[in-house]
Amino acid sequence: MHGPTSLTIDDGMVASIQACPPDDAEHQLVVPGLVDLQMNGWDTVDVAGAEQDSLALLDGMLAAEGTAYWLATLTTDSLARLTAKIGLLDAYVSDGATGAVGIHMEGPFLGTATGAHPRAHVVAVDHGWITGLPASVRMVTMGAEADGFGEASRVLCRNGTVVSIGHSRPDARQFENAVSAGATMVTHLFNAMSGVHHREEGLALIALTDERVRVGLIADMTHVSHAAVRLAFLAKPHGICLVSDSVAWNGAWATARDVTVVDGAPRLPDGTLAGSSTSLLGCVRNVVTRCGIDLSTALRAATSTPARLIGRDDIGGIRVGSRFAALALDDQLGVSAVWRGLQSERGNSTHS
Repeated sequence: MHGPTSLTIDDGMVASIQACPPDDAEHQLVVPGLVDLQMNGWDTVDVAGAEQDSLALLDGMLAAEGTAYWLATLTTDSLARLTAKIGLLDAYVSDGATGAVGIHMEGPFLGTATGAHPRAHVVAVDHGWITGLPASVRMVTMGAEADGFGEASRVLCRNGTVVSIGHSRPDARQFENAVSAGATMVTHLFNAMSGVHHREEGLALIALTDERVRVGLIADMTHVSHAAVRLAFLAKPHGICLVSDSVAWNGAWATARDVTVVDGAPRLPDGTLAGSSTSLLGCVRNVVTRCGIDLSTALRAATSTPARLIGRDDIGGIRVGSRFAALALDDQLGVSAVWRGLQSERGNSTHS
């Protein structure tokens, strides 16, 4: 937190950052646009079935909620259908999409904790399929105990793709082998994995105490309790990537699987959680107001930490020479203004 500050924007780029008198402030707080590494959809738009115009609509809805950049997340399906879905998303991302900075493949090469993923399509690692993934695939979640994890991870890492361990119950040796093969992330900590126990080495416990990996965390207060969220931040304050894991809870996907929002989160008919309906900024707000984590730490988990994980030094921060992607927050941490590569609504500068 830098105190009263004036940002000068020139043609969408940050030209200067200077201290200014407190009385000149136009906004309570200006922060970098948020970066969501796990976003399946929002409201009516499901990334898995969306055409270009729907993806553009989705991008606008996310920006209004404070999410400037996002990985379009695809979950487990048949390899043939996933190939088709990747093709559509790759075309959108490669065509210079504003907010979509890549694709996150969550499955189908998962471990034993499948969660809401259809088990019929969870398969062994297909190395030929992995090798053929386009550069727009920026992250792949696999089970550490899945056969072929190591070879697949090394291929992905050579191509600059982040490898994340998820939907997994590995033992300590399998976890170590996965990290040695290049894994640097653990997908949605606590969910669909072995947990924290005082005598057992569950994935959640190992991930929280291993500085080599970052962890995703869904802080909608349904997937993970407020005490567990607080525990994660206290154990790993610089290693958390908040994610929304939001889905199209009002879309055709939800209707087809009889997904309904119960107690604040989308669920399958048997009660299994099927993503969230909370924005990334909503997660930040929960971390601060309900879990007692300081605002700077919570914001880092939704901006610079996820951006650096996927190798994007040009997003997730506000610095001279960078593209201006930011949002203004009020004293309730609600969005009062959004900028993304555009000049300020009030001319060529903004103050906070």
